[in-house]
Amino acid sequence: MESSTTETGTTETVTETQTSTDTGTETPTETPPNESLSYDEDGNVLCEGEDPDLGCEAGETNGNGTGPGFSLNFDFNVSLTPVIVPVTMVKANFSYAGPISSMAFSPGERDVIDWISVLTSSRDPGKNFVFTIKFADEELAETYIHAEVFYDVIHNRKITYEPTVLYFDEGSEFGRMWELHLYSGGFTLYEVGENGLIELSSGNVDVRGSSVSFTIENFRDVFPRRVYMRAKAVPMGDGEIVHYPGNGVFTIEYERGWIDYTSSSYYGEPGGKFSLHAKAHSYDLSLSLYFESEEELRKLPVLFYIDSTDNGRADWIAYIYADHYLLKDSTGNVYREGKAFADGNVLNVTLENLFSLIPWRYFRGWFGNMDYRFPAKANLWFNATEGFSVEKDVERYLVIVVEDVYIKGNKDQAEGEIQLVSWAYGVDWPEGKVLPINYSPIYTFGYPVAHWVEAEDRSRLLYHDDKAISLDYAFVNGYPVLAMPLEEAEKYRLIAFKTAAWDRDEPGDYVSMGAGFLIDTAIGFATGEISTALKYAYTGGMWTNQLISGKSATDVWGEVFNWLVGSEPDMIGVSSYALPPNSAEFRKGALVKVPSEDGNMLVTYLLYTVEVPRTLRYASLSSQLHSVDFTKDTEIGPDEYYIYARSCAGFTEASGVNVPQDFHKLEITSMAPVGSAYSYPKLRTQGGELTYDVDACMPSGKLEHGAISKESLFLHKELLKKDRADVPFLYMEYSGWEEDSGKWGNDDDPMGNVGITLLFDGEYFDWEQDSAIPTKAFGLSFNVCGVSGGCSRVSLWADVEEG
Repeated sequence: MESSTTETGTTETVTETQTSTDTGTETPTETPPNESLSYDEDGNVLCEGEDPDLGCEAGETNGNGTGPGFSLNFDFNVSLTPVIVPVTMVKANFSYAGPISSMAFSPGERDVIDWISVLTSSRDPGKNFVFTIKFADEELAETYIHAEVFYDVIHNRKITYEPTVLYFDEGSEFGRMWELHLYSGGFTLYEVGENGLIELSSGNVDVRGSSVSFTIENFRDVFPRRVYMRAKAVPMGDGEIVHYPGNGVFTIEYERGWIDYTSSSYYGEPGGKFSLHAKAHSYDLSLSLYFESEEELRKLPVLFYIDSTDNGRADWIAYIYADHYLLKDSTGNVYREGKAFADGNVLNVTLENLFSLIPWRYFRGWFGNMDYRFPAKANLWFNATEGFSVEKDVERYLVIVVEDVYIKGNKDQAEGEIQLVSWAYGVDWPEGKVLPINYSPIYTFGYPVAHWVEAEDRSRLLYHDDKAISLDYAFVNGYPVLAMPLEEAEKYRLIAFKTAAWDRDEPGDYVSMGAGFLIDTAIGFATGEISTALKYAYTGGMWTNQLISGKSATDVWGEVFNWLVGSEPDMIGVSSYALPPNSAEFRKGALVKVPSEDGNMLVTYLLYTVEVPRTLRYASLSSQLHSVDFTKDTEIGPDEYYIYARSCAGFTEASGVNVPQDFHKLEITSMAPVGSAYSYPKLRTQGGELTYDVDACMPSGKLEHGAISKESLFLHKELLKKDRADVPFLYMEYSGWEEDSGKWGNDDDPMGNVGITLLFDGEYFDWEQDSAIPTKAFGLSFNVCGVSGGCSRVSLWADVEEG
């Protein structure tokens, strides 16, 4: 190919191949022009006169045979031998001279107004600016674009209606503002002045079916290059006023003939190295990623991972560089590319037409490369279905853990055989009234899993590590009593949480029962105190004090235990407290120390709002009693050991719970921890093999056990297995015992006990840069001793891994 340059363009000589027959001569021929036809500059036939044979009608030809399908009126010898004929082509410099326009809509808000478009001339943009508002149907257009005045002839009065209004502003707090009042008979454009509206111009309105159009002349002389617009559609009569968009704003640039929907959102972490400002448009997504410094920004590319199918894996990955981006699919193929730019410590990019790939307009996302991950301990959830929000991709729970229990006196002459039960619930009542009292399901937890805690005066009842009071540690002390979804908890005015402890002077069947009966105990206390509070509420007394102080639980102490077991144990104390669900103690995490009414018992509660990553649903959870070593014996003679263990994760509704008949008629829903409890070895074995007795996390009855003489047990016993790990906590517990032939029934000696809670907050887990699913491997050994001197070392394991 040869080319030469002229003033009018570039002329190229192109080699073209033609085919002719191999019989006859090779004679180039031309079709003679039709002298009777005229052509315009685009090559179209110009029609002159009314002769239908001039080829002016679609699909017709003229009689001279210049159209398709006619025989030629001269000899034409065809050769099939290829012939090279030079053809001259001219590359013209074309420029668009038509109108420029665009359309935008507000996602999720198209029931009344479907979309809005703008149009202007490309030769003189902004001179005249045409708006079209497309309503969902013709009736709505007539309802919202109506006459300004209606004359009631019968009553001889004039009724004036409010207009549909378009609000314009410069986007700054003290910038200029305008209003366009729109009626079916015309519009008026005003500027908002200090003393009211100043009229600038007016014009006609064209209503056609469901579309309403009008033209603002000299638009560019009134408005800046970029202006922001919102609409308030006001109906004639008593219909609904519609704000469009309800969330976000329309951005208009007259030079481009451009309108676009925009809704912004921000995400940042206190003290974090990164923050994100994002804008959702009708089809695009704009991101501005703020780095701690320009030096950090140089660590490019930044990878933006997009999980659009909600399976925990990236379907799309945007590789963002300083001046461009590449959008790749999960196989690494480049699907789209575009511009990006760095400005100081800010990296800006617009992912064009992203919402055409993700039309449902929500997805999971996170940023990262080999040096960092943002967010470091979470994913982000982008939701542009109505407005736009960017927030942590988590489920939030209000969690309360009984972290420590200290007693002054055990109410026993020797070691006390103590059991604990805790319960919690939300309570609400109408503003300014006392009835009706609404209450949530009752959450319950009993400790320990079986038997009791042997304790002297002035002692702790739970295993305690001074460091285990926050997410920064491998676990937290104690057991959970509440894990309520935050959205549910916010329905209540107060969250009440209680703990009761008691001792039995003569150990017997009562204290040998499994922890399952503690559900009934907790429900007995809860229904008793709510019933007492109701009685006070009916008389207008200080009923809230009954719930918060724990006095009502103390009042029904005897009734509860007489109902359960027919006898009343010695009360060690009742600790009771209540807080609003939105209190700082829940939001930021706090230790709350609550003494019993008589001061004999002090309970420390750990309060926390746990943010559980939603992607834990794609991870599995398992916990294991790995091994036990009995390190110190309690007496001379043969060793006869047995153990209890359990693991629980989350709460679920409990069944088969009774309510004392003497209490006020209450419909109670009880919540119990989910999981399993074990004793080893089981009293009865199969074929001589030692096995486990198994029951629920809160056993409904006594766990049977035998005894074993081994001092080291490598059990590798799986306590809990779940296919989904999206739970607010994991609780693990162990207690060891040595059989004794005491005369007081079951007088076995404790070999130590431990109960710990893992809070499944995002901060607790390990996160990889290229994965949305967090993982965690936990394994610790605990050296524990009983008050009688026996000791053991137990290893507890837990794993959260991608399923």
